[in-house]
Amino acid sequence: MVWCGIVNGYLIGSYFFDRNVDRDSYLESTRNHLPVRLENVDLPTRVRMWLQQDSAALQFELIVRQFLNYNYNSRRVDEEVRLNAFQTL
Repeated sequence: MVWCGIVNGYLIGSYFFDRNVDRDSYLESTRNHLPVRLENVDLPTRVRMWLQQDSAALQFELIVRQFLNYNYNSRRVDEEVRLNAFQTL
């Protein structure tokens, strides 16, 4: 599988997974590879950046959500965030 991203005109990636993507491989890629790929993105863009996910089940694993919330200041968009926002309306 290949992962890549686009933020404010920057192409982030690509990252190739060597095996099936599971909780551990996804967490490892966001922990070890995403920060390296974001080094070329200017700081003002990184500060305003949100992480949008496609709602794959592995992204809802507690350890993954905790890591993303801590390291990206809860600036993520996924099914959980959309459902919580909808329920508060």
